[in-house]
Amino acid sequence: MRLAKILFLLISLITLYGTFLVNESNEIEYDLYTDLDTGNYREESTARFDNFNMDFPKLSVSAIPIKTLVAQYYILGDRYNEALELLNESKDYNPYIMYNEMTKINVFNALQMRDSAYFYSELAFSQLPNNQKHFIELARSYVSTDKYHKLDSIFKIVKPKALPEIWKFYFSSLLTDEEKISDYGYEQANEALDKFSNRSEYKEILLSANYVLIGMESVNKSLDLEDQATREYNNSNFREAAKLYEQASELNPINSDLFENSGISYFQASDYNNTLRMLSKVTDSLSKINPKTGKSEFVMSQSYYNLGDFARACDYAYKSSSFDYREAFKLVALYCNKENQD
Repeated sequence: MRLAKILFLLISLITLYGTFLVNESNEIEYDLYTDLDTGNYREESTARFDNFNMDFPKLSVSAIPIKTLVAQYYILGDRYNEALELLNESKDYNPYIMYNEMTKINVFNALQMRDSAYFYSELAFSQLPNNQKHFIELARSYVSTDKYHKLDSIFKIVKPKALPEIWKFYFSSLLTDEEKISDYGYEQANEALDKFSNRSEYKEILLSANYVLIGMESVNKSLDLEDQATREYNNSNFREAAKLYEQASELNPINSDLFENSGISYFQASDYNNTLRMLSKVTDSLSKINPKTGKSEFVMSQSYYNLGDFARACDYAYKSSSFDYREAFKLVALYCNKENQD
């Protein structure tokens, strides 16, 4: 009976001590996550590490090795040797998530040790290729080590499940050296225009795809002209705005907005023939840039009506309404009655 009491007491003490260690770990983890989230390195936080048992528990509440978390904190304070020491000690703690390797990449990037960063980037990606950060870090390593020919191969691996951020970073990586963009890269840029068109939240991807297809210099010039055109339009200088938008469209012929804006500006200047000329480049059945919003068809309907071509005015009113352009239904009622058709 006495032995049982002693054993119970020992187990209780061990349990109590274990609970104390876990609670202490949770408290320090809270400080760590708070500081890491804010990017704020504080000496008072590091002072707690001296008497902190990082081996029990080995993992944080989020299954990340405690020593890896502390290593990240040391990186914030440029204490890279201490960070690497902890990372090496914890390399076998939950190795399946590759968090240790990703943290080492941060150290080696900070130290400009590109070959080491490249090694751990490939290791992390090979184990968990569909992790967005793993792709981004490996793509960054390929760019920094001039291995552009490998960018396409890793994108092919992740493409079936690729998040928008991966598409954007893939294009951004290609654009660091435009002369090395492959045919595959151009194909993916064209595909992105179809995949992400008419989605305002993907404007950065579409812009990156434009850069790949047209070239950064041409796109940037077209953006400058577009800004000038918008200022002229806002000042009611519609004809000048139309010409500037048209010049911008010549530099970036895959941006339907430029053709539409030019056509609408010509319409505001009552130049209906030029309106039709510009907007037909969007609405042409063979055009790949038609966003199919119905806006171009709507303005073309009005232009034909003003030119006295009532049959085509009705036809384009119907085309616009087929894309659910709300105002087009009014034109159908106005332009497609029997009196106008006669």
